[in-house]
Amino acid sequence: MTTYTAEQLKKNRASMLLFGGGEADRRAFAVAAAQSAPGEPFIEAKEAAQVTRALKSPRGIVYVPDVTAVPAATQRELVRVLREQEERPRFALGLATSVETAVEKGGLTDDLRYWLRTATIDVRKKGR
Repeated sequence: MTTYTAEQLKKNRASMLLFGGGEADRRAFAVAAAQSAPGEPFIEAKEAAQVTRALKSPRGIVYVPDVTAVPAATQRELVRVLREQEERPRFALGLATSVETAVEKGGLTDDLRYWLRTATIDVRKKGR
């Protein structure tokens, strides 16, 4: 299993789980990732309906400030899209807490955590 560094994640097509720092830090990381993909639209999805619409898009960088605000059913649909669709947007999913806390409190599904385990970034740590 390959684990990506923060710089690799900014430049490749992998979706990612961002935690640590404040919301502005996580958003800045997502914006930097979008800037490394010229021509790709940057979409901010704060609500489940916006995430659901974004799942149907073939392109873009979709930033979700707090994935724990997205219902489990939508998180499972996101995993399905990540697993099965080649033409899909890239997701940058923010967490206001640690990954472990989000899972323990039921805000982050185990399958989404598992799917993004190699692309989980603490935005406070450079180059990780």
